[in-house]
Amino acid sequence: MLRLEVLPAGCGDCLWLEYGDRLPGRVVIIDGGLRETAGVLRRRIDAARRERGVETLEVELLVVTHIDNDHIVGIIELLRGIGPELRVKELWFNGKPQLMRLPPAAARSPPALPTADPRAPDMMGGQTASVAKAFAPADLLGRQQADELSALLEKTGRACNGRVPWLGGAVWLPDEGEPPVVTLEGGLRLTVLGPTLARLRKLCEVWGDVLGGKDEPARSRGPADLLGRKDNWPPVWKDGETADGSAANGSSIALLAEREGHALLLAGDAYAGDLASAIARVAALRGLPAGAPLPLDGFKLPHHASQNNLTKALMEAIDCARFLVSTDGSMHRHPDHQALLRVLKYARRKPELMFNHDRETTRPWREKKADVLRHFRDYATSYPEGPDAGAVLTLP
Repeated sequence: MLRLEVLPAGCGDCLWLEYGDRLPGRVVIIDGGLRETAGVLRRRIDAARRERGVETLEVELLVVTHIDNDHIVGIIELLRGIGPELRVKELWFNGKPQLMRLPPAAARSPPALPTADPRAPDMMGGQTASVAKAFAPADLLGRQQADELSALLEKTGRACNGRVPWLGGAVWLPDEGEPPVVTLEGGLRLTVLGPTLARLRKLCEVWGDVLGGKDEPARSRGPADLLGRKDNWPPVWKDGETADGSAANGSSIALLAEREGHALLLAGDAYAGDLASAIARVAALRGLPAGAPLPLDGFKLPHHASQNNLTKALMEAIDCARFLVSTDGSMHRHPDHQALLRVLKYARRKPELMFNHDRETTRPWREKKADVLRHFRDYATSYPEGPDAGAVLTLP
């Protein structure tokens, strides 16, 4: 059994993944949305404790995919306020302490990582002015909260990324060879599809610039898709594709979660090109014919279904019928019409769009479906059954 709940997290992400022989199962939490999402997550934890009849819920793994506020702040709020009712066995997060231990840019695979040498250059804040000026921040969201989470984890004695091959360093995907694979107790297999070393080094360069005093306290500009969409109904296909330029998004921990023949792609806010490349690599290592798609049971679309993070190449790299969208459209007006039209155009089977919020930005895909069907294939939709339900995908 594999069950994914995309909890209602406003414009952010908060994933509750259960697995095991039956429900209730073992739990993995990925991201925590914004501050308000912490309440949703606490209620889900309380419900899980009641389901199991236990005082303390054990979570096999907590993953913070990257440092953007709409993924990290809810986790900070949760860990600040939580008591003995929650025990996190393992935590993955690429914060400043982990990024300071990155290997050289030429590294192809994670080396044995010794304890950080205090005399070594500080990649995050100690860059020279000339290096810092060479990199303009692509996305300054979340860096203050990232340091806040790192400090909280240190204060509470929670270790990050303690497994081989990371040994306390950053979680990343080497450029060659088999991707890192972790099998959690109970049989959940997690294949790391990103970030690459290059993406993490880009984040370091941006972070050093920020900590050097070059950020703007109230950021008025950002990537185009952070400024709101100009989509009108009915959606109209547009040729051409755009690419995400956010260093924070590119640093997302992206995972392929598998158990007993079922597979879920949990992409964070990762770049489409990086995902397509990693998926093709996994498919080849598994002996699939060249160009054959990787079978999936569900795909949590990256970056809240932004058009900048979903491409034809990524869609052609997978064979999937269920596409989960995590956003209420409140801040960035996601999901983008072009992203969902690409799903309809390139999916290999009749697609189902699974929304974790029933809002004016998602509702037309159900209520005005006839407008879409004039030019595109048939599709199904699903919406939350209640205010805290989100999108739910259960695989037997």
